[in-house]
Amino acid sequence: MKSVTIYLGSKCNMNCAYCHREPDPEETKGLPPEFYQRLRIMAREGPLTVKFMGGEPTLYMDTIKKVVAAVPGATFAIATNGKNLETFLPFFRAHYFKIALSYDGGDVDLRGFNPLEKLVDYPYLSISTTIFHGNTDFRKILAQFREKREKGMKISFFPHLVHHTSPANAAYALTKEDYASVLRQWKELVLELVEGFKETGNINWELTALFYGLFRRLEANYQYGETYCFNRNLWKVGPTGKLFSCFYIRDVPLDPGNWQEQQAALLDYLFPKCNGCKVYGMCGGGCHKSLDHKQECAFYYALYSWFMDLADQEPAVWRLGNELDK
Repeated sequence: MKSVTIYLGSKCNMNCAYCHREPDPEETKGLPPEFYQRLRIMAREGPLTVKFMGGEPTLYMDTIKKVVAAVPGATFAIATNGKNLETFLPFFRAHYFKIALSYDGGDVDLRGFNPLEKLVDYPYLSISTTIFHGNTDFRKILAQFREKREKGMKISFFPHLVHHTSPANAAYALTKEDYASVLRQWKELVLELVEGFKETGNINWELTALFYGLFRRLEANYQYGETYCFNRNLWKVGPTGKLFSCFYIRDVPLDPGNWQEQQAALLDYLFPKCNGCKVYGMCGGGCHKSLDHKQECAFYYALYSWFMDLADQEPAVWRLGNELDK
């Protein structure tokens, strides 16, 4: 399946302090007609998933509706802070949108808004939690999910590690000690999930996203020049329809016919150790914009190599992954 993620623009109704998006004057031009035509061609070639991101994508609903009308048979997803969710939920429900809500939980609240207090019943829901300095205690964050889960919501905790990309968000960058703590907790909770499934056959849905993100990367098999953000199965599009290696910081436009060679050259220049790394197929080089890439690299190498070994040694990993694929 081909996926296209569209960065609609940088407007947001929250402006979280750790966010690393960078606006630019080109954003106001919008998606050109030829982009919609390209989407239609892709939809005719095979199954297509279109995901909308921002900024806050619900501030661009006119564009979202145009895209949906252009490729009505596609699968749609949106990452949102949830502030406008009640207004547009009927539209999302009618088109079977997968909704990823941003919710950080824990003791430190930079958002001042809890989307879980509003959304009670939606079948295609996930939670993306930003892990930043001061918000790294997985079990405290998980405790915030319990009340909603007790009401029957199958919400799961997926940690998104903050990207330190400028002095503006440096205060929220993870420290060496933070990375060590996150690594330990991630392993503990994945093992808790796998062992529980192995012993009882039951799935702790609260922990499935922690596991499934790793499991899917086992099968990603990124080739050199492919990255997590842009690869043969996922293209990322900026607000004017151009392709970018990172759509939050859009300083490296990509040629549709030469993007893999472009990204390989960038990796050779920035992170030459990626070429030949045993976990590159899962990692794809990490965040190219991170000012803490060396620390990120060490963290992901440790996490992915550990999970690769676990999958080699424990058949329950594959049984659980296949169950979640259903």
